[in-house]
Parts: sequence; C-alpha cells; structure tokens
Amino acid sequence: MILSLAPRRAASAVLFAAVMACAPASAADLKLARQVVEVSGAASSFKDIVPIFLDEAKRTFVRTNPELSGDLDQAIKTLTPEFEQRREQLLDEIARAYAARFSEQELMEIKTFYETPTGAKLVKALPGILQESYDKTNAWSRQMSQDVVTRLREELKKKGHDL
Repeated sequence: MILSLAPRRAASAVLFAAVMACAPASAADLKLARQVVEVSGAASSFKDIVPIFLDEAKRTFVRTNPELSGDLDQAIKTLTPEFEQRREQLLDEIARAYAARFSEQELMEIKTFYETPTGAKLVKALPGILQESYDKTNAWSRQMSQDVVTRLREELKKKGHDL
C-alpha cells in the first residue's frame, strides 16, 4: 500500500464495505465469499489499515504532547488486537457484499479464476495498475480542466467577453 494514499484508501475501503453490505447469505456462501476476498487480494489491501489508523492517532497526540510517545507505543501495542478484530469484521462485511451479489456457483468460478496463474498475476499487478490509473487520471483531470478554461475563454472572447 502506498502510504501517501493509504488514509484515503482506508476511508474509501470502509465506505465501500458499508455501502456494499446488505442482504443475508447462507453460511456456505459467506465462507466461500470470504475465500474470494482472501484469494482476490482484497483482504491483503486492508492488512495495514489498523496500523495506519493507530499511527495517525499517535501522530495527532504526539504533535501537541511529544512526551507521550512511549506511553502511546505501549497503548497501541495493547489495543492492536482489538482493532485487528475490527479489520476482520470489515472483511466479513465485504464477504457479505460478495455473497449478496453472486451465487455459490459464481463465487466458486471467481475463486477458481483467482487461483489460476492469470488470476494470481492480476492480484499481484492490480495495486500498480490502480496507482498508475490514479496518477494518469489526476494528470488527465488537471490538463482537461486547464483546456476547458482556455477554450471557454477563447469562445467567450469571440463574443466580446475578455476573461
């Protein structure tokens, strides 16, 4: 996970899970859906979510109370298992979202795909693809915004408006 995007991704992931969790599914479907979450790489994308939140909270406290650093480290060590359990709950909610949208057969097909060499390659390549897509989308958006403003100014200048 790229640290500069980690808090945004963490927040997006939590929002995604909350929106996606819905209809009940059978225990077998949930178990299979959780396996899909694991094999698809979705679970590993959340592996650092708890340390990110804890580190962010520590930095907030240390900014105004630097002497708390050691005590915060101890508190974080104590609280980590509690918050890791919440990560597991999030992954279960994501599995429920999959189970609500795919049949048992479809979940099995998805899982089977991710277990193939191509599926494994996708899991490995996807973080880089998403980062590159994010970077390219940002660059495209900046250029598009500039071009729209420039062209609108040109068109309005033709009508006597000098912006």
